[in-house]
Amino acid sequence: MTASLIGRVLNPLFATARERKGRELESKQSLNGATAASMGPFGRYLVRGAGLAILLLVGLVFLPHDRYIRFQDFRIEAYARLGWIYERIHFDPTPIDVAFVGTSRTMNGVDAAAVAALMSERSGPGTRPLHAANFGIPGYGRNLHWLIARELLENRKVGVLVLEIFENETRKPHPLFVYPADVSDVLGAPALINLSYVHDIMRLPFRQLSLFVKSLWPEGFGLKRRFDPARYDGETVDNTRFVHVNGRALTPLRDGRIDPAVLDAIASSRNKEKNVHMMGRLLDDLEYHFPRYYVRQILDLADRNRVPVKFLYLTSYGRPNMPYDSNLYEGRGEIITVNDILAKKENWGDIDHLNLYGAAELSARLATMLAQDHGESHVRLGNTHSK
Repeated sequence: MTASLIGRVLNPLFATARERKGRELESKQSLNGATAASMGPFGRYLVRGAGLAILLLVGLVFLPHDRYIRFQDFRIEAYARLGWIYERIHFDPTPIDVAFVGTSRTMNGVDAAAVAALMSERSGPGTRPLHAANFGIPGYGRNLHWLIARELLENRKVGVLVLEIFENETRKPHPLFVYPADVSDVLGAPALINLSYVHDIMRLPFRQLSLFVKSLWPEGFGLKRRFDPARYDGETVDNTRFVHVNGRALTPLRDGRIDPAVLDAIASSRNKEKNVHMMGRLLDDLEYHFPRYYVRQILDLADRNRVPVKFLYLTSYGRPNMPYDSNLYEGRGEIITVNDILAKKENWGDIDHLNLYGAAELSARLATMLAQDHGESHVRLGNTHSK
């Protein structure tokens, strides 16, 4: 009886609560329905617009263009050398017995014509004149070095590849990478510790559209539709005395010498700030994953093409006499050091670049060292030709 009494008392209360909750739910559904009804068309337009925008961007990525236009297109200061690099590889049949790839330290520090001439003198009778090309370009970034080396090794027969190395591999990608890179290079780049990955992908659709238009009418943008020998800088360009692009000098004569006291002060400050393990030694593989990936790509491609590689240790003033970590290069080629030349303060125009005097001394030294190797393998070098 007690249970029956409790039931009669509580059931109406529960029924009232259920009814109230039902009304609240109906009210919310009604409100949501009204909102959906009022927002429905806008929401559908928004979704459709986003979908069309994505399809448009994807479509832009697949727009065709001329690769020659792509390499010419970036024309700011010495970066315009990319156009000459493409022309030297694809349109100039002059052999490439020695190819230098690196940063502006290689570009400003190695006179390829002088190296080739001195090598030819020291190679002895019975061999044809040798030829060298300096494909150095300003800025750090192994991804750009990879693009240049690949363009070279996949299209030309090369006697020896001389790759610039530093005290430690630079972790940063090259800011110009997205300009000459294939679409697959950008999309397939290592995303791990790649500070430019998202930025490069975002630039890609608009780069493709720009190159598509410029390929249709290159003359309207100051570009060459076809290779013009009259507008070609020649088989080699000496940037040790002046920085040259498209037949004009971008710099004054590079004969200046930085004040020795200033040189030492800057070097000391840089060495104190140097941190080669920003993520700690245990994460070394992660920290240097990006540059090592591209260096290995270069070395593996050279191996497949049977092109010997030498590493030119060319650093700023005041750096150690060898790389902090040489494991990446061991067993892949000889490391060439010229520390006595780099130690001479009078050889520096600024903290990072040799002046013309240092460049002349470096070029002569390289010619001697490379000629010795050439003497041991003159048949290989003497028969290099374009593919």
